[in-house]
Amino acid sequence: MKDYVLNLDKPRKLKFGFKATRLINEKFKKRDLTKLVEFALEEFIFLAWAGLMWEDESLKEEDVERLLDEKIGVEYSQNDIANIVAEAMTAHSGVKPEKKKVSETIPSKKHAKSHLKSA
Repeated sequence: MKDYVLNLDKPRKLKFGFKATRLINEKFKKRDLTKLVEFALEEFIFLAWAGLMWEDESLKEEDVERLLDEKIGVEYSQNDIANIVAEAMTAHSGVKPEKKKVSETIPSKKHAKSHLKSA
């Protein structure tokens, strides 16, 4: 499985296991986690903290906020961070993102003009 890393004070690997998922569900009251596009950017600080704390139990949400702020404009934008966190959560949960349906661009035979001339 691909590693999802935020380069903060050091490379920190995101991991969304059962504990992180429980903490997220408790914080967001069972909100649909498959709809991460509905989350505000500032909510991704908590999500990042939940995904990083497996490696460092002493890490506090405020610490993650400070570390992320130090990298804004230097290495990441707020959207970059949200995307990395969202990708990690999606990958670790096993949920496959919905793909857009591609519309068919081939005209139906019914409406296609014949290029053959009859004799």
